[in-house]
Amino acid sequence: MKETEEKKTIEPLTLKSLLALIEASAGTTMFRHLYAEVDGVEQDILEDGNLSCAFYVSGVLAIFGLIDRLHTTVSGTVTALEKAGWQKTDNLKPGCVIVWDKPRDNSHNHQHIGFYLGDETAIANSTEKKVIAKNHYTYGGEEQSSQRQILAIYNHPSLS
Repeated sequence: MKETEEKKTIEPLTLKSLLALIEASAGTTMFRHLYAEVDGVEQDILEDGNLSCAFYVSGVLAIFGLIDRLHTTVSGTVTALEKAGWQKTDNLKPGCVIVWDKPRDNSHNHQHIGFYLGDETAIANSTEKKVIAKNHYTYGGEEQSSQRQILAIYNHPSLS
């Protein structure tokens, strides 16, 4: 007599899995390079990790089907977030995507994007370290000149 297999109901825990992947990504260099042909010349368009924040965020979100595909710019990632149903919020909670302005000290001339982990901690690409790194969610707190102003916080309804 053959045993009957019991069918199990499996419900992915997207937020918990997303946060686990983000937490485990600290220190990785896997988002450091993306090669493209620009005007007939092959180049690393992420500049050896200098411009990897959008590639990191969109890559992680694409794994979970929370965004359409990989993106290499903050503006392109934000547009994709909004098309995928991400909504602006003032309620900063783990799993939210944060968009920052350039630093107050003008050490970088570009916006930045990453994830909020909780306990005033964010994780994003570090241009200086060339890895995914944890930081204070304002990049140094209120007193430091390198602080970045938060321009937007996004949350997805399925992560609530």
